[in-house]
Amino acid sequence: MQVQPQRPPELLARYAARPDRYDELCQRIGSVVVLRPHWRDFFHGLAAMPADELSARRAALGRQIHENGITYNVYADPRGFARPWELDLLPYMLPAAEWAQIEAAVIQRATLFDRILADLYGEQVLLEKGLVPPALIYGHSGFLRPLVGARPAGGRFLHLYAVDLARSPDGRWWAVADRTQAPSGAGYALENRSVVARVLPELYRAAGVEPLVPFFEGFRDSLADLAPADGAVAGEDPLVVVLTPGPYNETYFEHAYLARELGFPLVEGQDLTVRDDKVWLRTLDGLRRVHVILRRVDDLWCDPLELREDSALGVAGLVAAVRAGTVTVANALGSGILETGALLGYLPRLCEHLLGSKLRMPSVATWWCGEPAACDYALKHLRELVVKPAYPTLGAGPVFCGDLPAAELDALAARIARRPFDFVAQERVNLSQAPVLAGGEGRDGGGGKDASARQARALVARNIGLRVFAAASAEGFRVLPGGLVRVASEADMRIVSMQHGGGSKDAWVLGSPARPRPLPRIVPGQLAPPAGGARVLGLSSRVAENFFWLGRYSERADSAARLGRETLARQEEWGEGGEASWLGEDGKVTAALQALCRQRGLLAAVAGEAGVAGEAGVAGEAGEAGV
Repeated sequence: MQVQPQRPPELLARYAARPDRYDELCQRIGSVVVLRPHWRDFFHGLAAMPADELSARRAALGRQIHENGITYNVYADPRGFARPWELDLLPYMLPAAEWAQIEAAVIQRATLFDRILADLYGEQVLLEKGLVPPALIYGHSGFLRPLVGARPAGGRFLHLYAVDLARSPDGRWWAVADRTQAPSGAGYALENRSVVARVLPELYRAAGVEPLVPFFEGFRDSLADLAPADGAVAGEDPLVVVLTPGPYNETYFEHAYLARELGFPLVEGQDLTVRDDKVWLRTLDGLRRVHVILRRVDDLWCDPLELREDSALGVAGLVAAVRAGTVTVANALGSGILETGALLGYLPRLCEHLLGSKLRMPSVATWWCGEPAACDYALKHLRELVVKPAYPTLGAGPVFCGDLPAAELDALAARIARRPFDFVAQERVNLSQAPVLAGGEGRDGGGGKDASARQARALVARNIGLRVFAAASAEGFRVLPGGLVRVASEADMRIVSMQHGGGSKDAWVLGSPARPRPLPRIVPGQLAPPAGGARVLGLSSRVAENFFWLGRYSERADSAARLGRETLARQEEWGEGGEASWLGEDGKVTAALQALCRQRGLLAAVAGEAGVAGEAGVAGEAGEAGV
């Protein structure tokens, strides 16, 4: 591979632009591989940094992630449920002209899915005309029959939409998956921007990057406008809350971060109650009416009365409140049905029927095996395809059939033939690759300080995927400039997922000179308060209880520390030959102190000494202040 001669050899010495994938950094012109135009200014600015400075910037990025407490829970990860967020120092860059095409396609796709939801939970004309197979909808556990006929405020079902995009080797973008239930990642994208813009401030300013803050400010204001008409109270803003499953969810940091940035209370299911078909927030000041719920809980877990009876995450009676029209849930309950990959093959016809236009961005070729013709095609070409579950409740991951031995491939074909409606077959797409700064955790070899410095200036190629977000407003959908870029953890890794140990990048959409941009904020990523000011609420009952027990355990910790300090001081005094009058008769005071320390875990327990404290007459006091 011949690369343009002016490039610094230490930066691209290990970078391999593969011909079977689209490379985001380089392009091939004849036999020469050169930088793409929109990367050149940033690349040269990066190349001008000495190795020590580049290493210092990456270290500053890691410190910023640690100080901000950015975490992502990878289940069964040995580092625990609070796994540090993985963020690459280098951003992902998109030129303005290319982004304009993506933006238009995502707006069209979000509008289409909103119309599909309105029909499936309304008149169901699409099912009647056969544009969507009824078996696909009615066989999906995500189709919530209790919500059929329920129309949300403003008639909009989809308020926040996300789509996972991948670029094929010829440079075209394809939609791989749609997120319509409780899309995650937008908060991480905002925090990525905040961190990277602080670490690379001069490169960020010089690039003229489209800001992210206006998107979130518009989304915050649009949520407040969703309040039901009966909830309007003179002189009082509607109450919007963020409903989270709790701290053990993989994206809990994002829930808390978005709630803080948007200025909404973060609540769990136990914080809310339904009375007279209205949702209320329990606070120390009494019940407060909730008008809008931005949920991060999946559909089936939102109401144990009418959905999953074993759910401890939802709010009993929430479905009844939604049917009564007294609360707006974003996204609407039941929207998760559109996340099935089986629907992708029907989108071109649905787009022409509902929007009167062709689909701007195609989906990856998909066959739902519930249709006989599609099943026959999938079985004949199984070796070339990727097989996925048609319904999320099946809980299986993607299977790359080309990697399977003959016996396992035959067994998979038999399962598909036996239950074809449970499977989706998709075309295999080679993901595009982007540059990642090598090294950082010692994974790229040893060699001492010089080798580490060389690694700090070396770029390697990794597969990437782009998740783009769109939020509803009164004027239609608005797209977040850039989105969340997910990066494979290893070379040639086919699945780009945070649960598989992947990392992330900040996405920079380069501004167009003809498009005015607001002045950049002093602190990138920080939202301005709403026009009416931040709303101050009393503590929720759950949070107040947590504070109570925090105070109790703090008192116990303080008491244990005082006890240990006093015991050590007196032991040292006795060991130095001090007065022993304070020990009491037969040394019982010392024995009692030692017993109390063992009870508090300050000393290892010794068999046979449990009754000493009682003999000294202090057991009652210990029990009063003990655990």
